[in-house]
Amino acid sequence: MKVLLLAMPNSSDTMETSVRMPNLALVSIAGSLVGHEVKVLDLILKKPEIKKAITTLLDDYEPQVVGLSGMTFQFNTLLRIARFIKDNRPTIKIIVGGYHATLMYREICNEQSGQPFDFVVRGEGEATFNELMNELESTSPVFESIKGLSYLKGADWHHNPPRELLDLDTLPLPNRSSRVDQSFHMLTKPMDVIETSRGCPHNCKFCCITHMYGQHYRQFPIDRVVEDLRVIKQNGTKAVFIVDDNITHSIGHLTRVCQAIIDHKLNDLEYMTQVTAAGMANNPELVELMSRANFTTAFVGFESMDPSALRIMKKPTSPEINQKAATNLRKHNIGIIAGTIVGFPDDNEESVKKQLAQIRGLIPDAIYVQYLTPYPKTLLRDEMLAAELVVEKEDFSQYDGFSCVVRTKHLSREELYRIKKIECMKGYFNPKMVWSNYFLKHHFLAFLIHELKNIQMLIMNIFTLKQRKNNIDI
Repeated sequence: MKVLLLAMPNSSDTMETSVRMPNLALVSIAGSLVGHEVKVLDLILKKPEIKKAITTLLDDYEPQVVGLSGMTFQFNTLLRIARFIKDNRPTIKIIVGGYHATLMYREICNEQSGQPFDFVVRGEGEATFNELMNELESTSPVFESIKGLSYLKGADWHHNPPRELLDLDTLPLPNRSSRVDQSFHMLTKPMDVIETSRGCPHNCKFCCITHMYGQHYRQFPIDRVVEDLRVIKQNGTKAVFIVDDNITHSIGHLTRVCQAIIDHKLNDLEYMTQVTAAGMANNPELVELMSRANFTTAFVGFESMDPSALRIMKKPTSPEINQKAATNLRKHNIGIIAGTIVGFPDDNEESVKKQLAQIRGLIPDAIYVQYLTPYPKTLLRDEMLAAELVVEKEDFSQYDGFSCVVRTKHLSREELYRIKKIECMKGYFNPKMVWSNYFLKHHFLAFLIHELKNIQMLIMNIFTLKQRKNNIDI
């Protein structure tokens, strides 16, 4: 059976100017589809002419099944693409999956207008998708026994029981050769993504990852990680982003990953990953090992320098831990992308300014400022809805972290939006941040162009208060 898997083109404004990152989930599913022909296309590489790229593939490849994966802010685009395919190729079976479909499958399927898809794959997709493909090939397909699947049964949607978490030891490698286009990059370097673990045992109030994996953390075998990195290297990739939900949950696991990279001479690749401040602060020997393994950049979830805000989020860190983490990373010349959030219920103009000034005081190489976003099915959403602090309740296309969908007790949505944009500009006038900047030293021209585009975007946003929309022709 011919299968086409499509990743959505929407991206955040910050990522848009510096990176084209591939979807790992779809090539992981492709690796599990034994006996089927599979092509994967990341539509972010085809913006803004999405319609032309899809039409060409449908004409040339003639798939029988199309799978679509999307995050919450991408799901409206996913539905438009599904409708376009269904209107032009009504015999194609359309399957949707990903985080938003897993969280909101009942609400999605119960839409009164009807939906342009035939199946929903919930949770981890490798086994469920494979069983569905095998069943679709039979003369009289029966779907009742496929765990993690939702499907139309007559005029009604039927939701099978959820599937147990997969045994990661049994998963085959992602099928990266199934990609139609491989032109992914991080600034100047060809890049790819990999996972070494799945899940997170914490239950941060703003996070919905527990709806995908529960509060479970699982590790891939080190041998598999090494083999996958070898494939990536053979493809000519120079930079690798490790997308684990919480790679620093197990310091032992990350230590083994770093040592394996060194032992197998894979440290000629550059590595980036997201880490906890506590993991970097409390394990200086690990930070040194990461440097030897050629981890050049760490995205650190500092979130806030306000102890009360950290307690509200149930975030296991503190201002002191944040400072120590930044010091350890700088000591070993690892670039720091500081992740932080504004828009807490008690935020006012003074607290937002103080918060971002303190983050700038950590001397990061980039600051990734998001608005507090009440994602579906999170405790944060329930609390903010009850407090009437959610301004945009229904338009999930704005739930990308960079569009402001909330207000605070003291700031309107518009005031919060403007203050954050103005404060983000101040990093460009911080001499310590400019002269010590890792990216400016190692990716001078590409980073300069990236920052100039960001400055232009910030200025435009400050004066127009217009939230950015992705340029997509479908």
